[in-house]
Amino acid sequence: MLSEDAIEMLVDIIALRQEYINQYVIKMIAKRIKEIGTLKSSDVYKLERLLKSGVDVKKMNAEIAKMTDLQVKDIKRIIKQVAEDNYIDAKPYFDYRKKSYIPFLKNEPLQRVVEVITRQTLKTFVNLSKAQAFMIRDLKDPKKLIPTPISKAYYSVIDEAVQASQQGTIDYSTAMRRTMKQLVDSGIRHVEYNAESGKHFSQRLDTAVRRNILDGIRAINQGVQDIVGEQYGADGKEISVHQFSAPDHEPVQGRQFTNAEYEKLQNAEPFQDVNGNKYSAIQRAIGTLNCRHFAYSIIIGVNKPNFTEAQLNAFTTKNNAGYTLPDGKHLTMYECTQKQREYELKIRRLKEQQMALETAGDTQGAEEARAKVVATTKLYKAFSQKCGLSVKTTKMRVSGYRP
Repeated sequence: MLSEDAIEMLVDIIALRQEYINQYVIKMIAKRIKEIGTLKSSDVYKLERLLKSGVDVKKMNAEIAKMTDLQVKDIKRIIKQVAEDNYIDAKPYFDYRKKSYIPFLKNEPLQRVVEVITRQTLKTFVNLSKAQAFMIRDLKDPKKLIPTPISKAYYSVIDEAVQASQQGTIDYSTAMRRTMKQLVDSGIRHVEYNAESGKHFSQRLDTAVRRNILDGIRAINQGVQDIVGEQYGADGKEISVHQFSAPDHEPVQGRQFTNAEYEKLQNAEPFQDVNGNKYSAIQRAIGTLNCRHFAYSIIIGVNKPNFTEAQLNAFTTKNNAGYTLPDGKHLTMYECTQKQREYELKIRRLKEQQMALETAGDTQGAEEARAKVVATTKLYKAFSQKCGLSVKTTKMRVSGYRP
């Protein structure tokens, strides 16, 4: 089975490409803002007419379509790779049960599982990609953010830039800096609507896509474990282990359960492990709602636990030891990792902001963003060091960024 690091590397390919789409659109808008700001009044409206002819929008849509096609191909490849890797790991148990180990591509029940999960993952990805928008501030109510399709956001910013360049009531760079910051902070987003109330919620598209792919990988991990376990006669499950687990799942990671007791766990009922330890109902099922655990299929009495009781207790002790902030608030190591993710996200957004402002020709704004990148990165590294966590360089990476 692929390690957490290997899975992260696979998903990073998708996430970085999604971030590239975001940067491509924002930099194109920034480039036009720079052009408008350097033209004479008599030439601005000529450029405006050219830009509104739709040439840029066609380019953006073509680039998005090209990237989406690549994403679809990679999603199919990743799910197949994860499934095949899982199946290879199961061969010793087929041998133990003296069951026939059918080649991966000829195992029809397994291929059906791969096909279903691939189709579900791609359907979600395509639906995410269709609902692309920036969250633009309502001029009448600045506190209100409105989901605005990419093409409409593009034309709106062009109008704003033209007006700012003509009116001269506020420094052009200052006005456009505010606009670019809003676009970067929003990023291309996936927007979902509540049909009855008209309300909506949104999240950055790169975040939504990353979560979608991870859900697909977790689903195929579990799907293959379940189907091949049934094929070779598994009678139990062992929950995988990772450091700094969320508190609801930490007590059960590394433990083994009969299939019947595992079903109780998944159905939010009280349950017990093979050693007779009893547990209260857990509301969040294994492998759902961003859970990184999955359940190995095992043969009870044959598969020895991958971790001893002492090792599992050591994980819990280290997690609880955590780190105490200067203000006295104590964080578990799990909470420290969540704080790390917040820092990494902020650093990526500041880098994107710096790149956009550089493209727009706003030297002062870009320098201010760069200074914030440096300061936030120092805070992140200091926090990570104090918590005893490694710095995740790849999670701060932004394609095309130069310090």
